[in-house]
Amino acid sequence: MWYHLALCRDVWEDVFVIGTDNKERIGYPTQKPEALLERIINASSKEGDTVADFFSGGGTAAAVAQRLKRRWVACDQSRVAVAITADRVARQVEEQTGKLFSVPDFTVEHWGVYEARRLSDAPKDHFRGFVLRAFGAIVEEHEAGIHGYKGAIPIWVGEPDQKSSVTAAEVQAFANAIRKTLRYKQDNLRDGIMLAWAFRPDAQEAAERLRRLEQTDLNFIRLDMMRIDSPRFREHVTARSTDHADYENFLTFVQPPKVEVGYKRTSPRTYLFDVSETVVMNAGAKIINVQWDFEFGKRFSSTPGFSFVRGANKLPQLQAQYEFGTTGVKRIACKVQDDMGGEGLWTAEIEVK
Repeated sequence: MWYHLALCRDVWEDVFVIGTDNKERIGYPTQKPEALLERIINASSKEGDTVADFFSGGGTAAAVAQRLKRRWVACDQSRVAVAITADRVARQVEEQTGKLFSVPDFTVEHWGVYEARRLSDAPKDHFRGFVLRAFGAIVEEHEAGIHGYKGAIPIWVGEPDQKSSVTAAEVQAFANAIRKTLRYKQDNLRDGIMLAWAFRPDAQEAAERLRRLEQTDLNFIRLDMMRIDSPRFREHVTARSTDHADYENFLTFVQPPKVEVGYKRTSPRTYLFDVSETVVMNAGAKIINVQWDFEFGKRFSSTPGFSFVRGANKLPQLQAQYEFGTTGVKRIACKVQDDMGGEGLWTAEIEVK
């Protein structure tokens, strides 16, 4: 074929598909060859530029950009794709540096799907601000004992710690704070909303006593108690949807799977690992991916061939067999992702014989 007055061909014939035995292959269904992304990135950027891939899939663009000394941003709606991308970049750096240097300082953000466990670790003011904005309320910083307002209704938000429960004393303190507001004194507004992970029985009884005063005493307060992981809370999130933004599926609180791993020695230095006893904590969820790191260090980095493993039925493999190179104590890790956005990590040390 002859090309006239052309600077380059319109077909890249020297970029080949990834063979089944190619070490580059991770098994992800939409994986692209690194040679293809390398050509695109080199042709359109220089060292230090930023490469963005908003459908990252198996993470080829991020991995190649990292290798070519570009900054990068990678996004995907799939929790598995995000996990594989982060894992791939971490493993690539470890292979290049021989684990002498730490993995680059990148962070993983999950927008729309929030692990309750991670929210529990957030600073108190950040947690309260997040809950208020998700609820459609505004933050209040000047009235003691009141954290926000939705319209004219005062809002109180509980502790970030998921194990904490609202007490009767906190109910009474919020009621007293409402009584001090101008809205209570001038406009006779007596409603309030408490948002928290859980409410103790004595807190519920205290709120009920305040409501009963409506029949006999002008000091009554009507407090609505709402769990932030409840359908009622989600109704307020959904109500914020517009023609330009759909919030119905934007905010979901998820629980990580409780990863349980069994293992047994099948031959010298060879072990069979099984995660079939893992408990998925999100209602209706199922396991969609299992990753293994048989040389677990400070940061999870799956062993090549164990980041996205599928059987003949295209379902995730819940068992993995691995032959260790040497005997001795080995630190291993397993990550499990479910289709609701939950991700759990299991680690252990085993004596390889």
